Formats: sequence, structure tokens, C-alpha cells
Amino acid sequence: MSMKRKLQPALLVALVLIGRAAFAQEPYMPPTGPSGSEQSELSGIELGVRVGYGLPLGTAYGIPVGAVVQNAKWSDLISGMIPFWADVGYRIDPNWYVGGFFQFGLGFVPSSFCQGASCSSNDLRFGLDVHYHFLPGGTLDPWVGLGAGYEIWNLSVSSGGISGSASTNGWEFGNAQLGLDFKFSPEVGVGPFVTFSVAQFANASASVQALSLSQSITNKTIHEWLIFGLRGVFDLTLD
Repeated sequence: MSMKRKLQPALLVALVLIGRAAFAQEPYMPPTGPSGSEQSELSGIELGVRVGYGLPLGTAYGIPVGAVVQNAKWSDLISGMIPFWADVGYRIDPNWYVGGFFQFGLGFVPSSFCQGASCSSNDLRFGLDVHYHFLPGGTLDPWVGLGAGYEIWNLSVSSGGISGSASTNGWEFGNAQLGLDFKFSPEVGVGPFVTFSVAQFANASASVQALSLSQSITNKTIHEWLIFGLRGVFDLTLD
């Protein structure tokens, strides 16, 4: 049984347990009711944690084959990932949040790409983003976000006593985020989120034993991530 098949049931169980533990609690009811018509005074440091699943889309880069360039599908290199995502920022007023994000994604390597070898991969994303909250004083607070940053994909391979690694990196031009916070108190909330990112790998490196190679990618293409899951948010300072 592959590592992906082992982890997917565990991830599903974890998400169900998080959801049950979260929604079993009594929701926060603002003084004016769930509509949040009275503006909250929320501001200060805000922390967030996310977990879910990521689907790869688009093409990773172009591979010259004679006079033709064939695009390598992103999903041929990584079939999916489990992202562990952290947000750290500041709620400058009840509606606006600005901050940074960091993601470590545990990647799944397709068996067709890694035949007869042992492979593992991870995907790192980090950058800055901005969120706008529509009902910061309400029990249900929908929000949207925009961000940009950098992405690094790492691959490790071993077979027959020989090991090697490869890495590609480049700018994440932008990501769009959508979420809904279910508030248990003015400081704590949990809810679903979805993110769509657009990026391009520009550099690649590889090493096998004592040999290493690094170069720019000539045939650059665009790839995307569709990431969805659960997000917990914690506000540490209230004015």
C-alpha cells in the first residue's frame, strides 16, 4: 500500500475530529446578534493554522524533445499534497488583516514517475497576504484574501544504494483565498477555506552522489495549486 493511501484515511479522520471538536462548542453570539451589525473592536496580532489537501494543476516546465517542446504536467511530478500552513500577521482594524504565510506541503509522487525507486517530495510556499473580513463582529465571518510569494519543490530519490535529489523554485505570482470563520469567541474561530495559486518555476538543481547541477529553466510554464481544508484563527490582542 502506498504512502498516499495510508495518509489519506488518516487525514480524513483528522479533519472530521477537528470539525466535530470545533462545532461541538457553543458559538460566539455578539451583543447585537449573529449579523454583527455592531462593529467589533478587533485589532492586534493574529495567528492562523491550516490543514487540508492540494491538487496540482497546469504544467511544471517545458522539456525540449528535438525541435518540439513538450510540457511536463505538474500532476505527473506531484499528484497531490497535504499542506501544513501557518499565518502570522496583524489585524489593523476589524476588517483588514495583513501578514505572512508559510506552508510545508507533504507531497505524493506518482508511481509512474518513480518506478522501481523510493521517492519523497515536499512543496514549500511562503509570502505575504491581505485578508478582508466582511462581518468581523459576527458569529459567521466570511473573508477574502490576496497574496503572493515564492515556491520551492523538492524531490528525493533512492534506488539500489544510489540516492539523489532535485529542486525547482520560482515566484508565486498570486493567490486568491476565500474562507468562512465560525467564531466561538471574539478571539477564536474555525472554518473552511479554499486557495487558488498561480506560479512559475524559474530555476532547477539536481544532485546525485557527489555530482550536482544547477541552471535556469529555459522553457518556463505556468502551474497552479487548488488547496482546500480547515483553518483555525487566534487573535492575541484586543483593543
